[in-house]
Amino acid sequence: MIEHDPQRSRGSTFWGVAAVAVATSLIGTIGTAAELGPDSLSPVATGAWRGVIGAAGLLVVSTSRGLAPWRYRLPVRWVLLAGFGVAASQLSFFEAMDRTGVAVGTLVAIGVGPLMAGVLDWLAYRHRPDRRWLAGVAVALAGVVLLSGGAEQVVWSGVAFAVLAGSGIPAMGFAAQQLMRDRPLLTAMTTVMMAGSVFLLPFGLISLDTSSIPFGSVLTVVYLGLVTVTLAHWLWGAGLKRLTLSVAVVVGLLEPAVAATLAMTVLSEPVTVALIAGICLVIAGVAVTSLSPIAGRHD
Repeated sequence: MIEHDPQRSRGSTFWGVAAVAVATSLIGTIGTAAELGPDSLSPVATGAWRGVIGAAGLLVVSTSRGLAPWRYRLPVRWVLLAGFGVAASQLSFFEAMDRTGVAVGTLVAIGVGPLMAGVLDWLAYRHRPDRRWLAGVAVALAGVVLLSGGAEQVVWSGVAFAVLAGSGIPAMGFAAQQLMRDRPLLTAMTTVMMAGSVFLLPFGLISLDTSSIPFGSVLTVVYLGLVTVTLAHWLWGAGLKRLTLSVAVVVGLLEPAVAATLAMTVLSEPVTVALIAGICLVIAGVAVTSLSPIAGRHD
């Protein structure tokens, strides 16, 4: 019988939170990179090729380390769930923003994520959300509301796409955790992203016009793929290995805080009280959630 070591568990939780926080910070650079780069690719094309290039990067790394996905069995249900999660999070979010605006699309998508993750943890592992987790989620989402800057219109078809996008990340994370049960985390994350690239590649090919793509756009998409997918999802996988899904997704709420900080510092956007307060609330909410007894994985 193996005794549970609280100190070791806290250390594992700390490194899990740190890995997800760094991964989320890298993903938070997407908006700034897109803003600084040429505006020649459509959002759908950018999202699709970002996912495909990122998956290819993970495949190269995992294969070079002798951890290629084909060396392990491929459970159909988890591979399909992973593919849905990746495709939904990459494509539906852009459609949601186009239909109902950035503010509503972001709020709904980000708000749905922690709730879906909490439900999945509850159903799969009986990790019932405690008061500290709920309080942290509430504080962090309040920060996201401030960061969104308010909403002017609500288009329900856009809201539906935002719900689909928000469900994608927990679905992808849950599938990755199931795959990590019998394979290394790098192999699991590569499998997840390769499954998603199968769904994304047709959208990328349809929206691609090779005659009018400047070199700057290629560099931007390569950066988005290798840094915000390959590296970020490798780190996210390290966090998922140590954290419950519900806590990992809440730590992911740091993304809009990072994006807002970069917008103010790099893009010279106006610094407002709402933005500063929103960033502080998100950080506080993530800190509170990370201290929850259900944060670390023990399955």
